[in-house]
Amino acid sequence: MNRLITLIILSLLFFACSKEDTIKFAVFSDAHNDIIHDAKIRLELFIEAAEKKDVDFIIELGDFCLPFDINQPFLKIWNSFNGSSYHVLGNHDIDVSPKIVTQQFLGMDRSYYSFDKGDFHFIVLDANFIKNENEYIPYSRGNYFNHSENRPYIPGNQLEWLKKDIAQTNNYIIIFSHQSLEHWGGVKNREKLREIFNDANKERKKVIACFCGHDHEDRYAEIDGIHYIGIRSLSFNWVGEKYQYEKRFPSELNELYPNLKYTMPYRDPLYAFIELDPEGRIMIIGKQSTFIPPDPRQLGISNTLNYPKITSRKLEF
Repeated sequence: MNRLITLIILSLLFFACSKEDTIKFAVFSDAHNDIIHDAKIRLELFIEAAEKKDVDFIIELGDFCLPFDINQPFLKIWNSFNGSSYHVLGNHDIDVSPKIVTQQFLGMDRSYYSFDKGDFHFIVLDANFIKNENEYIPYSRGNYFNHSENRPYIPGNQLEWLKKDIAQTNNYIIIFSHQSLEHWGGVKNREKLREIFNDANKERKKVIACFCGHDHEDRYAEIDGIHYIGIRSLSFNWVGEKYQYEKRFPSELNELYPNLKYTMPYRDPLYAFIELDPEGRIMIIGKQSTFIPPDPRQLGISNTLNYPKITSRKLEF
């Protein structure tokens, strides 16, 4: 009997320690405050949910807002979070300014960096570079629009920094980037990054997952035992000129936000909560919404990736 009680107590203590060691964060991508009229409300709802969930930090994966004074109230909402917060630079964050101007606006000391929480090491990458022969040119004032075949890239000096940063930690590693490190539309030299990850994992598992935004798609892949998760936009699907629709919102809104007609907005903001257990589990708690009509089917769009959902997943490492 005494042995049974002891086992129960030990089990409860183990469970409590495991829960205590779990790191929780909230994540979204592609808010696009300059494109959609209600991004402020969406961000407020995200901050409210993150604080209610008592997460260890929040992170946004890029395409947040342009560095204009008019966007200070939007940034103020982000900065109101009572805890640690982190930015990833997106390509559209640099559409009207040099990269350093956007960094200063967001309060980013560096465009790529790392930080630790508990038993986990987090790395933020910057793939906003054009490759011109052996030169890497930073995105600046939308210069990347004319170089679709030669971007995005992560330059050699950043890759060397990444190797050293991975080598200096014994913690499990999570990678954040705006563009995908997994599929064809992402970072052009993604195979070089995966070589670095695989080398790091030879002796024991270190790099366990990569999160990205950019595509406004709910994506998942596992490559060489590493989980690659694509986070859908906080706000909308981009449909472009072919499926543009101007009658969804009043003409006054369309005048204020001229790109609004090229979107299919969600009724609710989409984001995810991530729970990292050092015992080898990743829990993704996603969110689902519906489109503000007309929906893709009504517009003649058949791509199933367009559904407004971030899938909940239980992953192991």
